[in-house]
Amino acid sequence: MEYINNELCLGPLKKPLLPLVANYMRPIYVYDLDFIAQRFNAMAAALKGVRLFYAMKANSNPGVLQKLKSLGAGADVVSLGEIKRALECGFQPQDIVYSGVGKTKFEISEALKLGIYQINVESLPELERIGKIAREMGKKAAVALRLNPDVDIKTHPYIATGLKDNKFGMELSLVPALVDCLKSFTDSISLVGVSLHLGSQMLEFSGYEEALQRLKKVFLQLKKEFPDLKKFDFGGGLGIFYDRADLELEESLLRQYAEITLRTLADLNCELQSEPGRWLVAHCGALITQVQYIKETSAKTFVIVDAGMNHLIRPSLYEASHRIEPLKKGPAAAVVDVVGPICESSDFFAKERSLTTVQEGDFLAIMDSGAYGYSMASIYNLQELPLEVCI
Repeated sequence: MEYINNELCLGPLKKPLLPLVANYMRPIYVYDLDFIAQRFNAMAAALKGVRLFYAMKANSNPGVLQKLKSLGAGADVVSLGEIKRALECGFQPQDIVYSGVGKTKFEISEALKLGIYQINVESLPELERIGKIAREMGKKAAVALRLNPDVDIKTHPYIATGLKDNKFGMELSLVPALVDCLKSFTDSISLVGVSLHLGSQMLEFSGYEEALQRLKKVFLQLKKEFPDLKKFDFGGGLGIFYDRADLELEESLLRQYAEITLRTLADLNCELQSEPGRWLVAHCGALITQVQYIKETSAKTFVIVDAGMNHLIRPSLYEASHRIEPLKKGPAAAVVDVVGPICESSDFFAKERSLTTVQEGDFLAIMDSGAYGYSMASIYNLQELPLEVCI
């Protein structure tokens, strides 16, 4: 993000955003595809030899998916809808890893018909379900066990996934029962991998390294009984900074993350997999919204815009703080609350924020919203969904 001639520009190639509002109708998500390519290439270089399956839940825009596919990414999906979108955007079944805790019988059947590369199993009942369905279909399902090492990575509790009280994954104490189940379905299940995901927004790696060590031991134990075991999926979750633009520090953290991963897992001699999402696309997107009113009260000043929590729920849901910048920089600043039109007190983007003075009709960009923005949007209050534009 940078201002050139007082106009806000996005990404390293400094693409101006003001032209996008020439015929403004409603809020716009804008995604810089060149910036996404830069981020993907940086991650692929750091995690050399690792197969990257992009976590579609972060942003499933077709233009974004097609760009990542062209760069060599696979797709990490969590629903049949995401599988269909991935296929529509050029991914093949062998490019797709299927995660998620609540796969239905129909979804599993469809995935098996397609020949999805790998199904990451989240529970013993799911493993049994897959075994039965695959047997009925005369198929052999390639599965990875998502194991839960009960390690805390110090993130927001709503996006932590590696603790024993989370709904994700399976406790290590369950491994003997999983082994028994796998042995009862040798005709319809092939154990090909072990999977790990501790959560999102990881910026410190001591817990992550501990989790890798724990799962590495389990992998080696399982390998003795299941010769097809040849994949170690270490998940995603590498974090970014929302409070500042420091791409150099983020790439330094990426290198640290990669060094720990590759050093710890190097002697497994297996396929390493990762499921990055936020790190690839968050900085590459912005939500553009128009100021409708400046409302003064005895307590504070509200900047009321036409986007709301229905378009970007992260501040309401996760107490997330996004940088907010006017598309055209003004001379002064004031402390304001930036709020939306939705009939909820939680409908805000920022509170007590110093913001360049804006007027009715001006435009703001809510930065770093390329991940978990549009993909979590709703039509609450029967508001229209935002537009999406790739540049």
